[in-house]
Amino acid sequence: MKTLRLFVNVLAFLTILPLDKDERFAAEDFGRFPAMFPLVGLVLGLFLFLLRFALAAPGVPDQAVAIILVTVHVICTRGFHLDGLADTMDALLSHRTREDKLRIMKDPHQGTFGVLAILLDIMLKTALLGTLFSTDMLPAALVLFPVLGRWAVSVVACTCSYARREGGLGQPLVDNAGRREFASAAVLTALIAAPFGFAALAAAAFITVWAFGLVFVWNRTLGGITGDLMGATVELSEVAVLFFLAMAAA
Repeated sequence: MKTLRLFVNVLAFLTILPLDKDERFAAEDFGRFPAMFPLVGLVLGLFLFLLRFALAAPGVPDQAVAIILVTVHVICTRGFHLDGLADTMDALLSHRTREDKLRIMKDPHQGTFGVLAILLDIMLKTALLGTLFSTDMLPAALVLFPVLGRWAVSVVACTCSYARREGGLGQPLVDNAGRREFASAAVLTALIAAPFGFAALAAAAFITVWAFGLVFVWNRTLGGITGDLMGATVELSEVAVLFFLAMAAA
């Protein structure tokens, strides 16, 4: 029951589902969240898979369906990760000091680079999904891009320290996540990817390397991670997954 309660809390934390969160969770409980991130991705991926085939009808353009799927995906996650991507790009492309970059990420106003990052992210996902519609890789892509995007966040959360000295909303999660959560998320990711075959497992391996690359970048540029950087990790990793699977299907 405790594991189920944890999953419900993680699902409520990362999606718009109207679930009752257990407010009694302590700081160390937040550190267990990354273990469940791939399962949240599975819920989202299965929903997108079912929605795609519900929308399938003669004469409906694949690109139109792709736009709907990407839009629904954003809505289901409250645009939470896109906001993190935008704040991250505004900060990283400012060419300021580390302290200034962290300050820029807390600014509620959106800059030019942030808006551009959101547009490019949505356009790339739509285009890549559209190219996969005519391939056998589509079911794997619909399920796996949310799963592997959240596996990347598990990697980052479990291997980085929190960047802000003054703390923040994501600090209890980052400070209390470790090897156990990393291992649990890795096993779940492998179990979800395995039924889709070699290409899916190769994509999981690719994203694992990609995630450790992001760990290096976040540590080098900002001295760790924040909630915004975790959101950026999701978005960048989802695009990377779709790129990989589109190339594998070519």
